[in-house]
Amino acid sequence: MIQYKAMNIAVDLTQIPANKTGIGIYALNLVREIIRLNNHTSAFTFYFFAQDDDEEWKQLIKDNSRCRLVTIKSRFFRKLILRFFFEQILFPRKCRKLNIDAIFSFHYTIPYLTRIKRVVTIPDMTFYLFPYMHQKIKRCFFKSLIPISLKKSDKIVTISESTKNDMLKRFNHIPSGKIEVIHLGVNGVNMSNPPGHLTDHLSRYGLTEKKYFLYVGTLEPRKNIPGIIEAFNHVITANKEYTKNYKLVIAGQKGWFHKKIFKTVKKYHLEESVVFTGYVKGEIKQSLLANAFLFVYPSFYEGFGLPVLEAMAWGVPVITGNVSSLPEVAGEAALLIDPRQWQEIAEAMLKLLSDPSRYENMSKKSLEQAKKFSWQRTAQKTLELFALILN
Repeated sequence: MIQYKAMNIAVDLTQIPANKTGIGIYALNLVREIIRLNNHTSAFTFYFFAQDDDEEWKQLIKDNSRCRLVTIKSRFFRKLILRFFFEQILFPRKCRKLNIDAIFSFHYTIPYLTRIKRVVTIPDMTFYLFPYMHQKIKRCFFKSLIPISLKKSDKIVTISESTKNDMLKRFNHIPSGKIEVIHLGVNGVNMSNPPGHLTDHLSRYGLTEKKYFLYVGTLEPRKNIPGIIEAFNHVITANKEYTKNYKLVIAGQKGWFHKKIFKTVKKYHLEESVVFTGYVKGEIKQSLLANAFLFVYPSFYEGFGLPVLEAMAWGVPVITGNVSSLPEVAGEAALLIDPRQWQEIAEAMLKLLSDPSRYENMSKKSLEQAKKFSWQRTAQKTLELFALILN
């Protein structure tokens, strides 16, 4: 058993956008669970650095003897270059004044000119494997800095074995032992009283329980949303009953290169059948998940694929890609398809629509698979990592 000793840890949340998806959800749940666990061990003192426009951190992080919230001015530091200036110059200075023993970063980069121990999370390798799917400025920025982060960090966290393997293929000089795989988690749900029973969350979008297919995530090329729309169009064209009874819900904020998604909807005249909700969170998001007929997530690449797990926690059958980390997360509980083939997505949709016993079996498997992941386990392994690098 690892022995914890008193130490000061700085957690950099300034990289996390106020509208949280992916890494933002990871950060929010990990911080919540770390605070809870640390209240029992009383080993560490955490200093959480966050932007002052993010109310969720203010609500979650209450100053006490083991926890401090340090805010920075978002009107300056939300800009990429200025945030990088904060990270490299101002942040290390503040850490020295606070006698910080270790720094933890969620998002690719860390302070480089400091002797303080550093842990960096590399969520995925998309900047190298799919550079054309990123904005040019971010592509150049992160591809230049990730190698420095890998060299300067004391430990590297990846959120799947898949990402670790991709990293070692690209950077084969990195010792495998320097990389720690810590899977993400999912919150347990109360199946006897799901928030989906609050029908106002569905009625605002004109939806009926179990009568829509759902995607949740940012609207960006890597997520393969045009492929979902192509497959959905094929399904409702094949059967008029499906046209009348089912909708496709795309929940998420607009990201980069999103215009093709709306052009695809227009191409097939699906304006009445495809619902765009914009960014959703909290109870609204959980209601959409709980009441979906199926969840479809045929991403071309994922460092983990958290939305897959969030849907499974509600017992919703999932269709997802047979690539990157997605089989690692979904296990045998999902229908795995080649995301490059929209026909396979459509075939999987039709299987679930036409075979109630298969549907029920997949629903049960989804619940069982979700139970294998928890935020408590994610937090415990992260706390152990802090202890290891300072022993």
